[in-house]
Amino acid sequence: MKTIKFNKFLLLAFSLVVFNACVQDDDFDTPDTINSTVVDFPEDQKVSIGAVLGSYYQENEPVTLEYSSPRYMEGYVVSSDEGGNFYKQLVLQDAPENPTAAIVVQIDINPVFTRFEFGRKVFIKLNGLTVAEDNGVVQLGRLDGDELNRIASSLVPDHVFRSGEIATIVPKEVTIGEFSNDLESQYIRLTNVRFNEDQVGMTFASESGDSFDGERIIETCLGSSVILSTSTFSDFKALTLPGNRGSIDGILTRDFFDDFYTIYLNTPEDINFNNPDPCPEPLLAANFNDVTDNSIFDVDGWLNVAQAGSEFWTEQVYQGNGYAEFTAFQTNDSSNIGWLISPAMNLDAEDGEVLTFQTEHAYPDAGHDALKVYISTDFDGTEAGVGSATWDELDFTSSLENDFEEWFTWTESGEIDLSSYSGTGYIAFVYTGSDTSNLNTTIHVDNVFVIVQ
Repeated sequence: MKTIKFNKFLLLAFSLVVFNACVQDDDFDTPDTINSTVVDFPEDQKVSIGAVLGSYYQENEPVTLEYSSPRYMEGYVVSSDEGGNFYKQLVLQDAPENPTAAIVVQIDINPVFTRFEFGRKVFIKLNGLTVAEDNGVVQLGRLDGDELNRIASSLVPDHVFRSGEIATIVPKEVTIGEFSNDLESQYIRLTNVRFNEDQVGMTFASESGDSFDGERIIETCLGSSVILSTSTFSDFKALTLPGNRGSIDGILTRDFFDDFYTIYLNTPEDINFNNPDPCPEPLLAANFNDVTDNSIFDVDGWLNVAQAGSEFWTEQVYQGNGYAEFTAFQTNDSSNIGWLISPAMNLDAEDGEVLTFQTEHAYPDAGHDALKVYISTDFDGTEAGVGSATWDELDFTSSLENDFEEWFTWTESGEIDLSSYSGTGYIAFVYTGSDTSNLNTTIHVDNVFVIVQ
C-alpha cells in the first residue's frame, strides 16, 4: 500500500516555532482569508464522506479527486483548536449523531474554530484535492510531489464553505474493544473509565518526559486501556488529571507513529469523572505477569488440560508482559485440543457480571477457528469432569476475525454479559488444531477479567 506522508519532522520543528507564535501573539488569519459566506449546494453535487474514504480504500493509494463538474463533501465539525490541542485541521463526520464515517481535512489557517466551530456543518469542494493516509488516518489535502500538504490559506475560500447549520453533536458511545478503522476520526464517548491510578495528579502534558504529546492511560474497571494524547502546546497542558471515574468525549485517531489508537480532547471539560466509587473487586483477574517464559502453564487456580494430542497451554513472556499461549505447530499431532480453565467464581454474589479478555495471534492458517471460549456452572473443577460438564459457548471478538493479517496485535474481546448465569462459574479457553493438517495457528490470551458493572 502506498501511503503519502506529511514531512513530520519538518512539520514538528515548524510547529514549535510557528504554532507557539501564532497562539501566544494572536497572529490569527484575518477573516477575509476565510470563506465567511453561508451556503448550501444541490444534492446531485454532494459526495458523502464515506464515498471519499472509499476512493482511497478502493485503490489503497493516494487518489486525487477529479470531476467534470464541482462536487462537495458535507460534514459536521467535531474538532476545535480553541484549546490548542488541534492545529490547522478540521475533523468532519457525516452526521451529528450516530455517524458512519469521518475524515480529517488539513487546512493552512489558524485559528480554525472562529469560522468553523464545533458542530458547524461545512462543505468541502473536492475538485483537485487528494485523499491519502497519514499516520494510519485517511485525510484530505493537496498533493505536492510525494507529500500531502495542507490546503493553502489562499485556497481555503475556494474549498471550504460554511452552512448555516450548527448542530448539537452527540458523542457515539463505544467501548475500547470496539475500536477499528471504521471509527477513526469520529467523536466518541467512553463510559465508566478512569485515569491510571499511578498517573492521577500528573499534568496532561507538562511532565519532564513529555515531548510534543503527553500520553496518559485511560482504563476501564475491566482492564482495557487506551492512551489519551495531549499536545504540549495545548492551553490545558499544565492542568492535572482528575481522579474518580466516569465518561470522556474525544476524537479517536492514531498516534504519531501509527502504533496504537489514541484519543484527543477538544477541551478538558469533555471529561466528566463524577463517580467517586472505586472499581469493584473483580470476581476474576488474571494478567499473567508472574509467569515463567516458555514453560507449561501452571498458574494457581487454573486447570491446564490436553484433551487431545501432546501439547499443553504454555506460559510466555515478551517485553515484560506475560500471557498464555497455545499452538499446534511442530507437535506432530493429528489433533490438538487444549483447555485452559479459570478458577471458580461465585456468580450469585452480585448482578451484572461481565467478562473481558485479550487475544492475539501469529502464523494463522486460513479458515482455522483456533479458539473458542465457554462458561460452565456444573463443572466440578477436575480434569476428569471436563468432558461431562455443560459448556456454553460465548461470543467474543478475536484477533483472527478482527484483522487476520495483523500478527502479534492484542484485540479486546468486547464486554461479554454473564449476568444470566448463576451458581459457581468457570471460564474455559479451548484451542483446537492439528499439526498434520496445517491447522496450527498460534494463539495468545491475556488480561482475563470478570467484574460486576
